[in-house]
Amino acid sequence: MHSSFKNKSGNRLVALLCACVFGLIAAGCHHNNLDSGFGVAWTSLTTTDDGAQFTSYLVTVDSVVLIGKLNGSITAVAVPETVDFTKLTDLSELWATASLPVDTYTSAIITLDYTNAQISVMVNGAPVKVTVVDPTGAVPTTVAVNATFDPNNLLVLQPTFATSNALRLAVNFDISASNSVNLATSPPTLTVKPYMTVSTAAADSKLIRVRGPLINSSVNTGTYTLVVRPFFDEVNSLGTNTIFNDANTVYTFGGLAYVGTPGLTLLSQSSAGSTETAAFTTFEPMPTTAPGINAGVFHSVYVVAGGTLEDFFTEGLEGDVIARSGNTLTVRGGTLFANAAQVVQYENLDSQVLISPATLVTEDGVAPPGPLNYNSIAVGQHITARGLYSVSPAGVPTLDSTGVSTDTGSVRIQSTEVFGSLLSAASGSATLNLQAIENWPASVYNFAGNGVSAAQDPTAANFIVNTGALTLPTATAGDPAWFDGVLAPYGTAPPAFLASAAPAESSVHATLQVAWTGSGTTAPFSTLTSAGITVDLANPAFGSGQLRIGAENIDIKTLSASPSIVPAADAPAANGLPLFVPLFSVGAGAVSTGAASSILSFNGFGAYVTQLTTTFATTAATRLVARGFYNRAANVFTASSVDIVL
Repeated sequence: MHSSFKNKSGNRLVALLCACVFGLIAAGCHHNNLDSGFGVAWTSLTTTDDGAQFTSYLVTVDSVVLIGKLNGSITAVAVPETVDFTKLTDLSELWATASLPVDTYTSAIITLDYTNAQISVMVNGAPVKVTVVDPTGAVPTTVAVNATFDPNNLLVLQPTFATSNALRLAVNFDISASNSVNLATSPPTLTVKPYMTVSTAAADSKLIRVRGPLINSSVNTGTYTLVVRPFFDEVNSLGTNTIFNDANTVYTFGGLAYVGTPGLTLLSQSSAGSTETAAFTTFEPMPTTAPGINAGVFHSVYVVAGGTLEDFFTEGLEGDVIARSGNTLTVRGGTLFANAAQVVQYENLDSQVLISPATLVTEDGVAPPGPLNYNSIAVGQHITARGLYSVSPAGVPTLDSTGVSTDTGSVRIQSTEVFGSLLSAASGSATLNLQAIENWPASVYNFAGNGVSAAQDPTAANFIVNTGALTLPTATAGDPAWFDGVLAPYGTAPPAFLASAAPAESSVHATLQVAWTGSGTTAPFSTLTSAGITVDLANPAFGSGQLRIGAENIDIKTLSASPSIVPAADAPAANGLPLFVPLFSVGAGAVSTGAASSILSFNGFGAYVTQLTTTFATTAATRLVARGFYNRAANVFTASSVDIVL
């Protein structure tokens, strides 16, 4: 799939940024009384998805147009970008630092292009490409989604002496609310009706990836500045941004890891303009010295840069290792990105990655106590490899990451989630009946070679986890258990997995999905109050309800009662500004350009319930998707977002 920006690069965004926005704290660059007339919207994109069904969702996002009270339609982002929304389940991406005229913006129109979509779903543990249609059965092309801001939290850019009024524009694409899959056809049929929301604060605590080539850096102030070049873009410039780093920031650069100042020092000595960086950051809204004028700071948790991230001499492949034979890895669900050719391609066939002792191996966000090597890559590991891409005569995609050619081969080991039912636990160890790794069923993994000997190769029925000094949640045999971390090095099991986190069920991100049959229902809830809502399981139109907690899947009809859905509380930053704010929406989604009514959004649950009461007087609900956390003991789902599709 060729990124459409290659053909539409004439529509590039011009970001009018003042140098003071790099610092994001000052009220203006100069002490004068000239109003710049502009502010900045830090536009980020993420997705709501349970990760269970879609293995790829590659589409083009064409543009974002904001509707202002004074100026009407203003294009915030005009550069089409290829996006794989399945990669945005656990993080957000800084899409652009859009320079906007001072105004009060009430809504946004986001245009998606499905012309060259690459969308696949999991069928029997393998990815299968779908046939994409719209609700009329036609093949979709461009589709425009009209989404409003909360009436009490509009995007308000105020006059300042410089372009230093910078606010968050958080865009969310709800995959689960936007799509319906029919597995009875061959290939499966996907009916798309895109559903998106916008807000002036994120509804989650996801890290934000900020990608792009280095401009400059300052070791003394602990910052570096980059051109914003999101997703798979290798050409365009969607503004600039400054990343704030600290003594705990982990840098992976040139196949090695550094912590704090040494990493930033190395980055400062690399070539501006050609050194690609990706910072995984938190965002903190900040007041400026001007009353009522806010900006913000991106703090890096870890940074991947240089050839470790990408270069123009090799191609990249991200996916999950399901088998290893000698120095050949079999990778399922691989996404190929060829930087120089500007090609993004999802591999529905299993790929092969070739490695050797010369392969540079790193681990994202971690400074390991010793060097990693090619045997640090075991079956089950999520990776991103770089090397030389080819296709075998049998049609097998192959990436040569051996590093023995003139180009360097490398593999990034990335955090991986395992899920299963607990068999036993002791100090420093736990044993699982493994059910899934990274949402792929355990049955697809061939663990041969992971063990010290063939007799000690891990098995799904007896999967041993090294929990180290972690405090394990209270659990008994048979309870579900989740662990984040990495697979133990190849040929060293047991243990099979090295855990870095062991969250309790109530701390694992969950998704609640409900679908109503036919034309839906105007009475979807047995309880509808400002304190919470409860789905009416006895409603004749009730079709299905699934509670997905990590890789665990629960039919809500098997619970003792329908879960209570209650709103999450706002999460203010230390300075009182909104850090995370829940978002609740209702709307019809989009069926064709300009044809859909607005998707209404609310940060307050009381106002949301009031709107639902009005809506259901005349219009039926067809689907509900809530994102948050589930407390099994209380049977309460605490939602940071709720989307109701009409």
